[in-house]
Amino acid sequence: MPRILLCTLLFSFSVLQAQIVTTDPAVPVAGQALTITYDATQGTAGLRDCNCDIYLHTGVITPASTHSGDWKFVKTEWGKAEPDWKLTPVAGEANKYTYTFTPTVRQYYGVPEETEIQKIALVFRDATGDREGKAAGGTDIFIDVSSGSALDLNLLGDPGTDTYALGKPLPITVGTTADATISLFDNDSLVATATGTQLTHDLRLLSPGQHTVRVEAKSGDQVVADSFSVEAVLVLEITSPVNSPVSATVGDRFTIAANSFITSELRITTGGEVVSQVNASEISTEVVLPDAAVTTYTVTATYQGETTRAAVTFVTGPPAIAAVPEGLSPGATLLEDGGVSFLLRAPGKTDVFIVGNFNNWSPTAGSRMNRSPDGTSFWLTIPEEDLPCQPLLCDSDLLYQYAIDDQGRFADPYSTLVLDPQNDPFITDVTFADIPSYPTDETEGIVSWVRLFPPDYDWQVDEFERPDPEKMVVYELLVRDFLASHSYRELTDTLDYLDRLGINTIELMPVSEFEGNISWGYNVSFHMALDKYYGTPEDLKAFVDAAHARGIAVVLDVVYNHAFGQSPLIRMWPGTQPYEPGADNPYANVTARHPFNVGYDLNHESTLTREYVKTTLAYWLEEFRIDGFRFDLSKGFTQNFSNDVDVWNEYDASRIAILKEYADLVWSVNDEAYVIMEHLGESREENELAQYGNGMYFWSGYQPHDAYLEASMGYNEGSKSNFSDVLAVNRGFDQRSLVAYMESHDEERMVYKNREFGNSSGNYSVKDLPTALERAELASAFFYTLPGPKMLWQFGELGYDYPINYCADGRVDNSCRTDPKPIVWEYRDNADRQEVYHTIADLLYLRNNYDYFHGNVTASNFNGAVKYVHLDSDDGRAAIIGNFGVTGAQVTNAVPTTGTWYDYFNGESVTFSDLSAGIDLGPGEYRVYLSQEVERKGGRLSTATNDAAVARLFFSVFPNPTSGTLHTTFTLERSSEVNVVLMDLLGRPVHQLFSGALSAGDHRLDTTLSVPAGSYFLRITDGSTSAVRPLVVR
Repeated sequence: MPRILLCTLLFSFSVLQAQIVTTDPAVPVAGQALTITYDATQGTAGLRDCNCDIYLHTGVITPASTHSGDWKFVKTEWGKAEPDWKLTPVAGEANKYTYTFTPTVRQYYGVPEETEIQKIALVFRDATGDREGKAAGGTDIFIDVSSGSALDLNLLGDPGTDTYALGKPLPITVGTTADATISLFDNDSLVATATGTQLTHDLRLLSPGQHTVRVEAKSGDQVVADSFSVEAVLVLEITSPVNSPVSATVGDRFTIAANSFITSELRITTGGEVVSQVNASEISTEVVLPDAAVTTYTVTATYQGETTRAAVTFVTGPPAIAAVPEGLSPGATLLEDGGVSFLLRAPGKTDVFIVGNFNNWSPTAGSRMNRSPDGTSFWLTIPEEDLPCQPLLCDSDLLYQYAIDDQGRFADPYSTLVLDPQNDPFITDVTFADIPSYPTDETEGIVSWVRLFPPDYDWQVDEFERPDPEKMVVYELLVRDFLASHSYRELTDTLDYLDRLGINTIELMPVSEFEGNISWGYNVSFHMALDKYYGTPEDLKAFVDAAHARGIAVVLDVVYNHAFGQSPLIRMWPGTQPYEPGADNPYANVTARHPFNVGYDLNHESTLTREYVKTTLAYWLEEFRIDGFRFDLSKGFTQNFSNDVDVWNEYDASRIAILKEYADLVWSVNDEAYVIMEHLGESREENELAQYGNGMYFWSGYQPHDAYLEASMGYNEGSKSNFSDVLAVNRGFDQRSLVAYMESHDEERMVYKNREFGNSSGNYSVKDLPTALERAELASAFFYTLPGPKMLWQFGELGYDYPINYCADGRVDNSCRTDPKPIVWEYRDNADRQEVYHTIADLLYLRNNYDYFHGNVTASNFNGAVKYVHLDSDDGRAAIIGNFGVTGAQVTNAVPTTGTWYDYFNGESVTFSDLSAGIDLGPGEYRVYLSQEVERKGGRLSTATNDAAVARLFFSVFPNPTSGTLHTTFTLERSSEVNVVLMDLLGRPVHQLFSGALSAGDHRLDTTLSVPAGSYFLRITDGSTSAVRPLVVR
């Protein structure tokens, strides 16, 4: 499986588009050898001109595959550079590579004869896997495979786009497995035939509109066919000059030429005057540049009522020099008078134009930006009357790019929303409605999007009191893997579930614009833009507002140590490749300055980089009322280069100054905002930052995680399960500045480790699911009870047990680390998993309402199998004892003083008169003793009443999760009026499945659900009993 999947969850596949891959033979057969040729300029073109070795990542699709990402018989491993997986460059043809599957396709993959190979699945990559080549839209590449037992065909030629140019040759190649009569049709009109095993034809689409291109092969009684559809549109390409704007001198002569691919009425005009006019498919004329600073020539093509335009602009003088208006911020600023001001930092650039939907995407005199006197910035104000439309007249959006010198066009680095032609088509209207259509015929690349009339969000919570940072319980959450709908809207509906658990802070993994859709979010390209895959800006605001209403803070995981190759911070100053930084790049380092870099390392000693970071941080705080940030790999904010990790860990005064500057900015906007670092540096740095300003906080790192997992698995030899480093005081901190965690997005899951590698003795095995879950409860009793902020990873409260490297095909492989993982809301229906939730909820109830776990640790032993900790607080004392071994043990000095103590979990009082008397604990057994009685009041999931009702009605639903088809079964003891209702997570009816009278006995309802993907409840009522089942819709 590829590391980042960009396919939908529907069982559909991309075809060989624009011949990104061609095959020999034309129809691949499972029992034959196969040679493929890869064109790196096609599809996503991620390996175009890479000047690197290119490797194959491949598997097959079989009838057992459940979706397009469910590869079987995967032959390769991501990130490994095995010689057998390397493609061979085609001599004399740049960007072409070949690979041969031998001795046969079936033998290459090791697929048994009885298993049908439906498709070969491919992704191409460089040696490390940092760069990859996929089909258009970022999907995997698929090649149909024939069994060879009957007539079959392979159709190549689908351009892989919704539209194709009228009159432009569309190369069609058809291959068959046996001699046949091959026919090619355009909208049922026969256009070409051939006899044999191959047909090739350059198809020209001559009428505007939708065309179905179909091929048919006949041999005797056998007939096979295939087709694709595309819309033919009038397209106009400027062939000379190639780039625009063009720097020139008054009086220079230039040839202006364009091609419309079909005979049409072509005109070249400037200033309203016709320069040349022909009725042909091409036009060309020579012009002499007039005495004007900016001259634009527009080419117009008209055909059968369709008209399209293109333009070329010549610049014959320098731009106006003018100081940047005081107070103007980088990016686009909406003005009170309805206009928009733009500011771009672009040191080293000469000329910049704004192009967009307000000027037909053509540089004009009115869109030429002023240059600042120091030459580092370009700015322009576009008045309201020159924008696409004005208030009350229409509801529109401003789409734009910067045309810089003769380099090309770039989105605004300070965009708050962008259009991505490769990935936006996979975002549904349910998630983000009314995304503007991408201007396919006008431009290319990422486009900046400004909503001229954004809706005003009516905040309900204006004064939010954030939780004490030392008492934070953070829930780390990846929206993609938490909800099938991957939407802020449904995430808002789940807040009651999280509130009942007792967490008081939610940390969202990166939500700023990242490359692709299916990602952890650390491959960031626009730090200030909201990625649309999770929902609208208003949806995120509503989520934050609803969280605040429940007393829950919202923290964003932000990624400022690097940017990826789509970022204009990289592309505006490119190196040898357009997606790599050059030596003149004012934001990024050509060579990363630390050993753990991914993407392209940002230079935080640059004034421009620090301005960028501070501006974007302020935006998230002010626009979305975010409560703080977790800075990913903050130790990477350095310019002191070293590949030696120990040297990198040393005190770095520059890094400290940079982080303090960013923290100052955060606190200047909101003095209560959290500043959390994934720093993992030496204690001197962390302690200094912890004591600075309002105090910074730090992720605890892998050491406590490892120790907790060893303890939970039952391995306590030496100090391997000593998790004393979870306490800030044991790490040299003067404050409780350590955000501790047993699991995180980047660390392995505890219950998976228990079930896969757990210890055992006799009949006691940590690998057994009930025991594995009980061990998670034991670990929790020694985690949430300790002072200082805590964090848990999503679904840890239900004992999530899919490994971090889980693949869609069931393998466990590092290449699948960031792949989507199973969403397990059905775990709520398991009594053992409910108990994990309830245990954590009860511990968090104590933590949130009493000071027992926020006092001082007076005694502890975290080493060995038997562990204990004693705490003293204003509310009284607490003592926790536990046996992390796999055999029984006896504990002495269980509590610090004699007298009456209260067992929190069983509600009983215990009198200790002799502290040396031992308490027997079975393996995995623990006690939480308090010096006063406290009732367990943690949140609960489904009740025993519901469990009994489910059992009485024999109520079940399958499949669960479902993709739409649902079977509901139940048994009635007597004739009853029955209602079956689908509800959302707040209990609101969504869909009535059945309502009416039914007789006694067994019943089954078969339903096709037409509801958005997400989590629901299915409730059945029979007049006397109501039962509920959780349901996930994919």
